[in-house]
Amino acid sequence: MSLVSFVAPLLLATSAPLAPSDGDVVLTLAAADRFYDVARPARIRLTIENRGRASFLMNNGVLFGQGLQVAAADGVVHEVKETAVPANAKQNLLLPAGATVTSVVDLAPLAPQIFEKRGPVKVGLALGELTAPPLDLEIHPDWRGWHAVIESSLGEMELEFFPERAPITVANFLELAEADFYDGLSFHRVVKGFMVQGGCPHGDGTGDGPKTIPLEAERGPDALKHLRGTISMAHKADPNSGSCQFFLCHRDQIALNGAYSAFGRIVRGLETLDRIADVPCAIAPGGPDTAPSRPKERVEMKKIRLVPPAPGAVKPGGSGG
Repeated sequence: MSLVSFVAPLLLATSAPLAPSDGDVVLTLAAADRFYDVARPARIRLTIENRGRASFLMNNGVLFGQGLQVAAADGVVHEVKETAVPANAKQNLLLPAGATVTSVVDLAPLAPQIFEKRGPVKVGLALGELTAPPLDLEIHPDWRGWHAVIESSLGEMELEFFPERAPITVANFLELAEADFYDGLSFHRVVKGFMVQGGCPHGDGTGDGPKTIPLEAERGPDALKHLRGTISMAHKADPNSGSCQFFLCHRDQIALNGAYSAFGRIVRGLETLDRIADVPCAIAPGGPDTAPSRPKERVEMKKIRLVPPAPGAVKPGGSGG
């Protein structure tokens, strides 16, 4: 599928495409969506801007992906050929001086052998001698319907997630769990009636994971809320500094709505959350809490175990309340 928009009309033309002077015509690629899942739409936005003083003659096929080159991390490269362009779209068009044309192209059906697996992808575009700066994408597993079980020293907590509301945050958490990042870490911060926090590799709230992620938090009546049992991503002063640390709300925390990325909730094991919240704590020197919040005895996060959807089960999107 290709969705095309113009800031000036294009004209049908019959001659071959012309080579513009350097800098006259600029090609750019951009991610049209925040997130890409295996075997789901992978839309990118391509823009052709004529900055010159003369009209530019181009092949319409580029607006449908012709000339795109998609490379996977394993070296597999797919180039979108003319055969992928609809028959009624194979024509030359004249782009007037000062005009811009934009098209949204779904790469998934154009390069299925690449977008059926996870990993980094590099996308380039060539139009004659013109090229666009490459675009780096990341393809993640489809985490819809997956659960995770936190096996702690005080019991288990099973979580469901909202990947269609907070896709980057869900993928970050589940992929860290899949890589055994959390195994053996602890709940280092416990404030009864507020929340319990864990996932720090240093065990004191100062550590990060391999990357940071942007804040995925909306405001308004339909936004995900921080209710009892909600799992949310911790961050530093910069709201886009979330990494690996997360917290579980012990009670409803409406003040956190819109400020932190809520991305799932406990569906089994609230009694374990209560047991963790009840552990004796001491003041953490230099910490964020005026009340005791450092457990006197270590609360271990033995493992986070992933639970796939049942075969044939409908994968829920999850609203989160």
